[in-house]
Amino acid sequence: MSERHICDACLESEYEEYRHARVHEWMEKNKAWLERFAIGSYPRWFYDFETDKLTFLRDGKAVIIADVVTVGIVYKGGIRWEWTWGNPYFPDSSRIPMQAIREFGEEKQWLKLTNLFLDNDEHLGWELTSISAHILGAEGIYRCPDSDEPGNFTYLAVMQTRFIA
Repeated sequence: MSERHICDACLESEYEEYRHARVHEWMEKNKAWLERFAIGSYPRWFYDFETDKLTFLRDGKAVIIADVVTVGIVYKGGIRWEWTWGNPYFPDSSRIPMQAIREFGEEKQWLKLTNLFLDNDEHLGWELTSISAHILGAEGIYRCPDSDEPGNFTYLAVMQTRFIA
């Protein structure tokens, strides 16, 4: 990695421009994914943490299965973000692809992509998931409640979605 000599304000400006573009890109892409698979029409879903599968159910039967990469989690009632790439409790099927996000952040010297823990706000999870989905070549993004505690979520990059016949 070559050393970049950019002032902190310039790094922040560069990140903000990139972040803004990715968020708007994924607002459009995700809208298309949600419509294509009618995601909002399924009364139940199930996220399998160990296999990185997200299943949408109707009448107790799987209708759609999506292969996902877990991007990160928001916890402590919504005040902390943790990247999957640094959490040994997540399966390798998520942690290994997510290393690309960290490496990209190191190359760009963007601290939001390289600090394992971040203070969260209502938009951070979507922001970081949009950036991750872009880099990973995902087809959608999704947020699941992570526990019964309000504000705790798991953010997913949807890599491949299929209807179950």
